[in-house]
Amino acid sequence: MTSSYVRDRLKGVMVPLVASLTAVLLVVGLGWVVLDFFFGPRISRVDPAMLSELRAVGQVVGEESIVGHEWENNYVELNNLVVYLDGNAKQDVVAEVEHRLKQRGWQVSRGEPPEIWLKSARWPFAIVTVEPLKETHMSSELREQVTSTGLPMSNMAYIGV
Repeated sequence: MTSSYVRDRLKGVMVPLVASLTAVLLVVGLGWVVLDFFFGPRISRVDPAMLSELRAVGQVVGEESIVGHEWENNYVELNNLVVYLDGNAKQDVVAEVEHRLKQRGWQVSRGEPPEIWLKSARWPFAIVTVEPLKETHMSSELREQVTSTGLPMSNMAYIGV
């Protein structure tokens, strides 16, 4: 008699408790889905004005954009450009890109050959890397874009932002 009494009392307490917890979890879970649906992931994109400034360094012969996961619901867009420097390049391609970007207010923040890192006061949170194309590992799609031009790769620089 006592064991059935205890069992009945536990059922009377446990069933409403489990039902309440299930309802709370369901509401919270659905709320999270709705918030994610309406407010979605936050993607940090490169300022189009900055991309335009980087493209002006030379003739763009290849370009790709990749969105990578950064943290929780935050993503970051990475842009890679391959620019061809015509016969006006007086020095190696990295030094020439550095020279052309310095004319636009960019400053070298770190230089470890064969690449350099540049920053601009206009975009304080952006870091641009420049390296010779021959030193770069790039996607097959970008490589295909570049090789299809038929231009000499020795006059090309890879710019990442």
